Amino acid sequence: MMERSGSQDAFLRGEPKWLMLLVLGVIAYFPLFLHFDSMPLRLWDEIRLAWNAYEMMHNGEPFVTYFQGAPDMWNTKPPLLIWIEALSFSVLGPSEFSFRLPSVIAAFLTCYFLFRTMSNNMAAPWMGFIAVLLLVTTDGYLTIHAARSGNYEALLVLFMTLSVWSIYRWSNSDAPKDIFLFFVFLSLAALTKGIQALLFLPGIFLFVLFQRKLIVLLRQRQTYAGLAVFLVLVVGYYFLREHLNPGYLTAVWENELGGRYGAVLEGHQGKWDFYVRLLMDNHFANWWLLVPCGMVLGLAHRDPTVGRWSMLLTCIAATYLYVISSAQTKLEWYAVPLFPILCGLAALAIYIPFLWLYDLPKYQVRTYAAPLLFLFLIFVRPYSTVVARAYFPKDLDWEVPYNVCTNYLQALWHGKTEVQPNVVCYDWGHDEVAFYVQLNKDAGTILDKKEKDDLLPGDRVFTVEHWINDHIEANYETETLFSDHDVRVYLIKGKRDGST
Repeated sequence: MMERSGSQDAFLRGEPKWLMLLVLGVIAYFPLFLHFDSMPLRLWDEIRLAWNAYEMMHNGEPFVTYFQGAPDMWNTKPPLLIWIEALSFSVLGPSEFSFRLPSVIAAFLTCYFLFRTMSNNMAAPWMGFIAVLLLVTTDGYLTIHAARSGNYEALLVLFMTLSVWSIYRWSNSDAPKDIFLFFVFLSLAALTKGIQALLFLPGIFLFVLFQRKLIVLLRQRQTYAGLAVFLVLVVGYYFLREHLNPGYLTAVWENELGGRYGAVLEGHQGKWDFYVRLLMDNHFANWWLLVPCGMVLGLAHRDPTVGRWSMLLTCIAATYLYVISSAQTKLEWYAVPLFPILCGLAALAIYIPFLWLYDLPKYQVRTYAAPLLFLFLIFVRPYSTVVARAYFPKDLDWEVPYNVCTNYLQALWHGKTEVQPNVVCYDWGHDEVAFYVQLNKDAGTILDKKEKDDLLPGDRVFTVEHWINDHIEANYETETLFSDHDVRVYLIKGKRDGST
């Protein structure tokens, strides 16, 4: 290779760093922040968490989450995300924007720390740049259950990956503070989503064994100080919640531990290769082939910092995928914590050719055009696709029937519909309807809930169930003001003769 000039070394170091960060921030902004609040809150599981945050904001109870006036024994996760969302509601008012904003910020910070770890600890800012580009063009990371939603995953991924980056820094420097920080981030992840936060631990344990650092780890005082922090914050919370809300630990076991891992809950089942197929066919379809390439290149790399990085991410990816694949209950968003890990590996498969292109001599003078054009050609189509999807968000085909009601009630809440019902009528839970009805009431829109036999002339009735529609049409003289799937708005003109 030719000798590099100072300006060329500065290019590889990503200098000036502020400019590289600015460009990366702009690139990450559009897929993450653009119109993230335009879609109504989703059934899975935004509505539930929004209820939790809304009630916490009103009842001031910080340790027991509530759902429609009672302790929530179905969603048994610890309350860190709910605290943040309740605070956001209090400051900005309840809305899709304030509900999802903490998660989008968490996703943005995940991108920043992914870049920073590679830049500072591996002296490879361009590899960090590439890893972030991979992450913000990963379909599975931008789904309704991850970066652009108010669900747990974005905040969980931030803290889980920060714990991994802490272990990686410690493996390079043996700095005791990084062990303590590992336990702090692990505690925050567990306070976000309970047991799932611990599923990187088998991979981290394997990595420590392979690096022959288990004895060193056990001799660190910060290991025990950090473990004490975890026990006080996480285990302490579970026992405090059981004291305040008897039966909570039993519900946790049924919902998160034995029940979810050992049995199929709510019909969420799949074959053993469910997550592998999901990654290859959908959520990581653009980039999955780069992962084994990155593993091989990284593990064989002569730079020990790159080798350790590859070993750590490989151990975590393999063990985490094995654990979630072994569980009987399978949900697509359980794979979300893998994405920064997989992007860290896949980035190696692009970064090494990037360096080769940079070092190609052309009349004895290197040019920056070749490696930058290389990146442009790889990412222009995936990035354009995710930005277009963010700019024009819409329901997937299978989601349309489920979201008609929330789309309509959201439009009503924001004053964007001409047909304004004053009555809602439904039999089943329909938490999404109840939540948006509450928001409409808070905004001054009168929406009373009535039974299907108690409707009066002049009522403009919002319905969401086909059997309610059949009953109304059979027993009342009506005019249909709005109709989309099973969602209707009827103007009640009177009872039909002979109806009961």
